[in-house]
Amino acid sequence: MESLSTELTITYILYSFFGFYLKKWTTVFRGASLAFETFLIWFMALSSIYGIGFLIYFGYKFGWLLALKLFGITFIGTGIIISIEGALTKRMSYPIETLGSIAFIATPILGYRLLVVSSLI
Repeated sequence: MESLSTELTITYILYSFFGFYLKKWTTVFRGASLAFETFLIWFMALSSIYGIGFLIYFGYKFGWLLALKLFGITFIGTGIIISIEGALTKRMSYPIETLGSIAFIATPILGYRLLVVSSLI
């Protein structure tokens, strides 16, 4: 892999976007269920470790400059998506919880998709 594919870049941007909302939901969670809060924290931690681990393994396998490019593009792309989403969900009652709930389903799918698109499996 000499250059980044568009599919890999978009998949990693979406993975980072949903990871951001998992982290944000963890910080503002004020629910009554200690078990769900523990599950949320563990899920968020595992998804963060997986995202960083993927970037490190990608850099080891295909080159550190390529991993740095992926990180930079993802940083900018995720920031743009978060700002657009923030403007669109101003009227929603619970946008963090809604997007966090979607992230429970999307994060494992996108994580697997990262491995497939980058030809690591």
